[in-house]
Amino acid sequence: MFEKYLISEKTFHNVEKKGEIIGYAVGLRIPYYRGITLSCINEINLTINGESVPHDDMTIVVETGSFPYSEISTVINNRWEMTEEAVVFVNAPGGLEDKEHTIEAFVSLRISYQPHPNTGADKKILKLGTTRKVDEEVMNNGRIN
Repeated sequence: MFEKYLISEKTFHNVEKKGEIIGYAVGLRIPYYRGITLSCINEINLTINGESVPHDDMTIVVETGSFPYSEISTVINNRWEMTEEAVVFVNAPGGLEDKEHTIEAFVSLRISYQPHPNTGADKKILKLGTTRKVDEEVMNNGRIN
C-alpha cells in the first residue's frame, strides 16, 4: 500500500564528520498505516547499485534516538511513527559518488495482530544530495564515533 513511498526522495546524502565523509544516509518511510516500536522491525535491507549494505554498517535514526541495526530488536521504548522519516545511516568511509544511484529497500515489520509480517519494498534512482554534517548528539546516542 505505502511501498512507493518507502524510499524518501528528500533524504539521500553523504555524511561528513570533522571534514571527512564517514558514510551516507537514506531516508525511509514506514510501510504501514501506524507507528511501531523499533523492536517490531523484523528486517531492513538496503541495496545500493546492486550491492547489499551489510547490517553491521547500518544505524537506524528516528526522532527519539539512533540505534545500531544489531540492537533494534531490543529497542522497546522508541518508535518509528507513521509520519516520520527514519534515516538509515550507513558507515562507509568516503561515502558515495556524487551521481545518480539505484536504491532498493525492503522492510519487514512484525505486527501483533497479523499472522504474517507486513512488508514493503521500493526501488528508486536518486541523485545524491548535498553532503550534510553529522548530528553529533543524535549519532552519539547510537555510539558512532
